Amino acid sequence: MKKNKILAVVLSAAIAISLTGCGNSGGKDADSGTANSGSAGSGSEELKDTGKKEGESATGYKIGLTNSFNGNSYRQQMEAYAQKAADELTESGEISEFTIVEANNDASKQVQQIENFILEGMDAIIIDPISATALTGAIQEASDAGIPCIIINDGPVESDAELCYQINFDTIAQMATLTEYVCEAIGGSGKIIELRGTAGAEFDNIAHEGVVQTLEKYPDVEVVAEVYTDWTGSKAQSELASVLPTLDQVDGVVTQGGDSYAAVQAFESAGMELPVIGGDNRGYFLKWWASEAPEGYDTLSVSSNPWVGATGVYVACDILSGQYEIPKDMVHPFAVVEKEQVQDYKDMDDEEIGTPTFDREWVRENLYQ
Repeated sequence: MKKNKILAVVLSAAIAISLTGCGNSGGKDADSGTANSGSAGSGSEELKDTGKKEGESATGYKIGLTNSFNGNSYRQQMEAYAQKAADELTESGEISEFTIVEANNDASKQVQQIENFILEGMDAIIIDPISATALTGAIQEASDAGIPCIIINDGPVESDAELCYQINFDTIAQMATLTEYVCEAIGGSGKIIELRGTAGAEFDNIAHEGVVQTLEKYPDVEVVAEVYTDWTGSKAQSELASVLPTLDQVDGVVTQGGDSYAAVQAFESAGMELPVIGGDNRGYFLKWWASEAPEGYDTLSVSSNPWVGATGVYVACDILSGQYEIPKDMVHPFAVVEKEQVQDYKDMDDEEIGTPTFDREWVRENLYQ
């Protein structure tokens, strides 16, 4: 496993997400390689017939990736990790063609992209889904054609397709970690803003549920505004510019990602005291926290891991090879940065995301168990 700046990796807790049912995620610490606890899955599925001879890729696999949205640095980094993994496997001859398309938050367009990939004869389709339900028919169509679909990042999706595989984050645990920190930091009482992602996206739905579940423990914490940001700083700033003048008090902000530093800027522009703003591991925010935040400012920064793009490529090829028993549901680890580590991130690029990266063997050892 490779180290990329992060010092603390939190593996997903064994929380069953009712929409699909959790899989298994065992893990190793990104720095030391020591084992972390993972959630016990229900066992691997039997090997599926994907039309390839076991262990062979013929002239190389054709793989398509449809990304529901790539208008923020997280998604762009996710695509870059996927492309890097694909380039590696193209060089070795395992992949002959790798195509990335974006749906720009249009569910019908993403359905069309999946159908186009089927017509183009792709061997596997990687999907960052726009919706839990809108793609069900297209995924079934691909599976019926013998084409595995690998769901990454924004799942789970609702699908009983035989060749649908899901690589998700324990989003409830991720958001519970951040929400609990913010609530404790404000003394268990006060007013907070919840910055959400894209309306209708399954990641946003589950992330919100993680916030709601955590707030049940804090009856004296009130959510005074929910703001959809599409996980982008520009929209977060403009939306907050409209909301903040209507609020007389804000003690904390819970974010999903891509908008934490924009929240800082919005409060500063409004001339309001900075609340406890949950971080998102973006370079903008971590650099501000390390070098520009008021003395003594403390928070917590949590993010999903865009390296899941590479994970999807590796899993797709392993499914096609027929050499591994791949679970239908896998859980990818997320990452946390605490105050004690933030100085390690003061020289990050603005758009970079502080996150661990791994390798193909890590995927096999930790996600296939």
